[in-house]
Amino acid sequence: MNAYKFLGFVSLWLLAAQTDAVYVRLSNMDMMKCSYGERGSLTATCVNATTHYFKSTPYRFDHLDETLRCVNCTLQTLESGSFDISGNQIRNLDLSRSLIKTIRQKAFVGLIFLERLILANNEIESIYPGTFIGVKKISYVNLENNTINILSADGFLELISLQELNLRNNHIANIATSAFNGLVKLKILDLSYNEISDVKGVFNNLTSLEVLDLSYNKISNLKGEEFENLTSLLEVRFNHNFITSIPAEEFFNMSALRRLDLSFNSINKIMAGSFWGLYALEDLDLSYNNIAEVPQKTMQSLHNLQHLNISNNVLSVFQTGLYSGLPQLRVLNFSNNAIEEVEVTGVFSMENLDTLDFSRNNITDVDYVTLISRLPKISYLNLEDNLLPCDLEKDMEQYFEEDNFKFILYRNMQGAVKCVDKPIVKQNKHRNLSRKDSLVAAEGASGGSSAAHIWIFTLITIILILIGALYYIQMRTYRELQSFSIKRTTSEVQLISSADLEARDNDYLKE
Repeated sequence: MNAYKFLGFVSLWLLAAQTDAVYVRLSNMDMMKCSYGERGSLTATCVNATTHYFKSTPYRFDHLDETLRCVNCTLQTLESGSFDISGNQIRNLDLSRSLIKTIRQKAFVGLIFLERLILANNEIESIYPGTFIGVKKISYVNLENNTINILSADGFLELISLQELNLRNNHIANIATSAFNGLVKLKILDLSYNEISDVKGVFNNLTSLEVLDLSYNKISNLKGEEFENLTSLLEVRFNHNFITSIPAEEFFNMSALRRLDLSFNSINKIMAGSFWGLYALEDLDLSYNNIAEVPQKTMQSLHNLQHLNISNNVLSVFQTGLYSGLPQLRVLNFSNNAIEEVEVTGVFSMENLDTLDFSRNNITDVDYVTLISRLPKISYLNLEDNLLPCDLEKDMEQYFEEDNFKFILYRNMQGAVKCVDKPIVKQNKHRNLSRKDSLVAAEGASGGSSAAHIWIFTLITIILILIGALYYIQMRTYRELQSFSIKRTTSEVQLISSADLEARDNDYLKE
């Protein structure tokens, strides 16, 4: 009897559980709904939807719903034709945070007006070929914060109008060489925060690409062949990788590039031709590396460079001559290095430099008069946290008291190096000049390059005049010799003719 009661109790419990499950499903169905957004927003919001709900909902998607937004949805697998909704004019589809894991082929068929697709913050593992069949107008795809680890061949092949692709913060380690086939109009590609180590041959077809973000990856070697066809690039971000060196002509074909970020790497070697061809480059960031030397002519082709950041490296010497060939350079940052000497080299000025930062180095003295003479437009000089003598600040204040020029020698912060109370190692020969004499000296120094130009021009002119004079003398001598030779020949002919006639006359008389 007890057994029958137990079985009856179990049966009643199972029936109740089944009833509750049906009730939950019905409740969820009741909770699934799509509704209009605020007036004028042209947005429809679907709540608690599943994959099959969109085709079965009585809600009508028309011209008033340019955007479809899914909130608290559980989509998991997007089957083929999941959004094949009759009469829809959806242009923006937001499926972020919808627990999507798999996307089947033709999943977005029917969304013929779709332009922006947001699939961020899901659990998508891969993008398979055929996923985007039927949606040729898409210009923006966001796949940020998923679990993609491989970009397969032809995964985006149908997106012929795509201009921006965001694959940020996935687990991408391998990229097929044909992964981006078909993306002939792509301008922005974000592959940051992944596990990419090799990109050789990956970007060959992206001839319209303007912005490439490869920051926060595992790239260690550049082989000089990664960017051969990327002639439209305006910005490249390599920061936070493991790059150790830059091959010569690595960026040679990027004649339109304006910004190059190589900060936070392990670069210890720069070759003289590392930046050849970057004629339009405006911003170069080499901070937080292990650079100990900048070779001669490294920057010679950077005619439009405006900002150069080499802070947080291990440079020991600064030479003005290495950067005087950059006519547009305005900001030069050498903070946090091991610089002990500031050397004024070469004959040319850094014509447009406005800001120069030497903070947090090992500089013990600086010939600021000679240095400033090569910087005609300088307005800010930072020398804080160095080993400078204590009397330098007063001297500089007197020297620049009438100028619109700001300089910083010491920071009023706890732990900061104030100054060194000891004799100056390298005495500034202009230190005791009066203000008037100092200005004259500065003018003379700043005119050094002009004087050098005049001297070179004069020397060349004198050489040309001497060459011309020698040529004239040589030609005149040649003509005189030629004339004398002709006369001599004529005289000899005449003498021979007279002698012959006289001999003939004598013979005639004898006969």
